[in-house]
Amino acid sequence: MGGRTAHSTFKIPLKLNDTSRCSIFKQSHLKGLIQKASLVIWDEAPMTHRHAFDAVDRSLRDLMDNDDEPFGGKVFVLSGDFRQIIPVVVRGTPAQTIDDWLKSSTLWPKFQQLHLRENMRIPKDMLIENPVEELSDDGEDEDIRPGAIPRGLTRMVDEMYADINNPEIANDEYFANRTILTTTNAVVQRINEAVAQRLEGVSQEYLSTDSVEEDEEVNFFEQEVLHTVNERVYALSNSSPHVIHATIMTGERQGQHVLIPRIVFISDGEAREFPFRLRRKQFPVQPAFAMTINKAQGQTVQNLGLYLSTPCFSHGQLYVALLRVTSRSKLKALIEYPQLEEEDGVYTDKIVYRQFFE
Repeated sequence: MGGRTAHSTFKIPLKLNDTSRCSIFKQSHLKGLIQKASLVIWDEAPMTHRHAFDAVDRSLRDLMDNDDEPFGGKVFVLSGDFRQIIPVVVRGTPAQTIDDWLKSSTLWPKFQQLHLRENMRIPKDMLIENPVEELSDDGEDEDIRPGAIPRGLTRMVDEMYADINNPEIANDEYFANRTILTTTNAVVQRINEAVAQRLEGVSQEYLSTDSVEEDEEVNFFEQEVLHTVNERVYALSNSSPHVIHATIMTGERQGQHVLIPRIVFISDGEAREFPFRLRRKQFPVQPAFAMTINKAQGQTVQNLGLYLSTPCFSHGQLYVALLRVTSRSKLKALIEYPQLEEEDGVYTDKIVYRQFFE
């Protein structure tokens, strides 16, 4: 079946509850693929809402005509680190978050647990240097002391993208091996705009077409999206033929050329606090000079900027952010809120739910 997201592979609903099922039809090609599969590997499993696992379980029991065994008898291997990022529960309390994560599923006791001891991605000597081992077991403030830089987003951009207009340096490898991480999409947009403004060259505007879903009297809102030639972007959705010619910069398909179309996004009015469902047709790309910590989980870069205009707000975020880089000397951090009184150094909060390790 290849490597794809769980939602894409199993057609997991975007809105989940304790009775949800996947949209897999018995006469579909997907059913045939699932029946032939001897093993399903679900990576980064702790990030997934328990209702998603339960929905896949219900659907596979039905597809395989086997109600007696989990997942209809299919073998599932879940991998992940419970010290890392957990499911996002909008405005959820710690108790609500714990109730929605993997270990709260009735399926969890049926899994055999195996513990991996050696980090194969980061050399042992770097783990000894790296403070992440002290960032995973309690909730006290932590002095992370990475490469310190003066305050101000401008200086962070200077540190990470000083050679952005130097054609002898700013090649594909240059961009693929660096990024700035932060906590929210709003701050990501600020950083991307700050970097994009420094790019030399001709800019191109792409306008989205917006309308109210299922409304005959369509209202259009022009949303300006500014991209500059050669700007680094990442896809928001699986690509299919037509329109934008792009080159993949990271991952197994690095260097391959793809065509990215305009596609339709339909926002959930309830989730977005709109009184309607918004239908937007646009290119599914956005600048990738910066990204959220949650988006970066599972990735590795050689040069990392950590920009915290506000502290991390969820279990495992700081731990994940610091593990994206393979050498502490390649980490630059900027923390833009007051220092602790009567304490030297720069501090930030880490959030750890101890219940996740019980």
